[in-house]
Amino acid sequence: MLELTENNLNKNIFKLSIPLVLENIFHMSVFVSDTIMIARLGTESIAAVGLAGTVYFVASMVFSSLNIASASIIARHVGAKEMGKAQIVAGQSILLSLMLGVAVSPFLVVFARKLLVVMSAEPIVIDLGVGYLQIVSGFMVLRLIMLACSGILRGAGDTKTPMKVTLVINIINVLFNWLLIYGIGPFPRLGVSGVGYATVISYSIGTGLLVKKLFEKEAVITISIQQMVRLHIESLRRIIRISIPAAIDTFLTQMGFLFFTKIVTMLGTVSLAAHEIALRIESISFMPGFALAVSTATLVGQSLGAKNVNLALLSMKRSCCFALVLMGFFALIFILLPEQIVGLFRPEANVFSLATICLMISAIEQPALAIYMVYSGGLRGAGDMVSPMIVAIVGTLCLHVPLAYVLGITFQLGLAGVWLGAAIDWIVRAVAIYILYKKRTMEEYYGVKLPAKQATCKNTKEVANQVETQNQN
Repeated sequence: MLELTENNLNKNIFKLSIPLVLENIFHMSVFVSDTIMIARLGTESIAAVGLAGTVYFVASMVFSSLNIASASIIARHVGAKEMGKAQIVAGQSILLSLMLGVAVSPFLVVFARKLLVVMSAEPIVIDLGVGYLQIVSGFMVLRLIMLACSGILRGAGDTKTPMKVTLVINIINVLFNWLLIYGIGPFPRLGVSGVGYATVISYSIGTGLLVKKLFEKEAVITISIQQMVRLHIESLRRIIRISIPAAIDTFLTQMGFLFFTKIVTMLGTVSLAAHEIALRIESISFMPGFALAVSTATLVGQSLGAKNVNLALLSMKRSCCFALVLMGFFALIFILLPEQIVGLFRPEANVFSLATICLMISAIEQPALAIYMVYSGGLRGAGDMVSPMIVAIVGTLCLHVPLAYVLGITFQLGLAGVWLGAAIDWIVRAVAIYILYKKRTMEEYYGVKLPAKQATCKNTKEVANQVETQNQN
């Protein structure tokens, strides 16, 4: 259990975020290792795994977003010391993931080829990618349950267990990639499909470990079989109702990402392969921002559950400072050492040059991503799912996809233009989310009922002090 005081804030941020950083580095290492190991089979194989993996990732993120409020709700209950209610929400969160996975998997398996055709991939890329997509999609339920369990533990303040489990997943994935891609010893040589089977094996073990942890009595939050299999309509409705804005946000963002990828695919297999390599590298830089966003959501949720509004505000501000420093470091690395980093994948010369340019462009967006991620996470932790949703909708529909098409296709800047459009979008989103954070009222953000004169005050620090005084009285 976290000790929610200002003196312990830095300690709490690091306690939550460092395991999250490592966990997400391990998560992305799964995708990075997939790309590095499949690169030996050629540019088409890189493109196939990248494109099929994108479709799978987008589907899992869209449907897991219907459960995204669970961590915030659990954090509030834990902060208020209402463990019984937190356990019910946790059990229903897993049940919801199970139902979504069972419903979605058959659709993805049946329409795998058509989905890749819609993405405008070349025939050889489709033929290589369809098997991989069907394999991982058939076990989509594992991915959704794994995400739900990790969210439950994080909401309750345990970020170490998901980190450790993700490390195990990464090791198992690399091992079975090696055995199944190349056919080592008695194992068959499966090529691209081997990546899919390695992913399924590692996720199966990871999901089992996380579920097991939630049944242990010494866990930070413990659930029972009954809480996981019996419908609790009120809790399910609450999860879905609060998740709807975030689900719309995620759906539009991920659809935009799919259209963004389609634009890249229109530029050809070489551009697609270069894009996937640069994206895998850049994804590592997202990890500090993402980890601090999740830890901020937990701290804000628990602080508000404990009626400490000042601490909730300070958590966002300080986490953002840490994120700017860490992601600024990655920006510097991407500018100074892009060729050395891309060279780790040993791509062909034309893929190498394009990926290097994209990585240098990605340095521009790192500070903006830090601000956008942390403040979006903090607002969601406070229960404000609407502000991030609005920013995501406008960014996706008005900037991300249109700029990628105009700069990449219309102005014929190719892949560099597509990435430049994305960088502009993230900068605008960062400015927008910060303005919304500063301009909205305390009542809108935190659900704190204040007298009309106080509720319209725009100085969040002043209102927070008023809330603290009101709570003490």
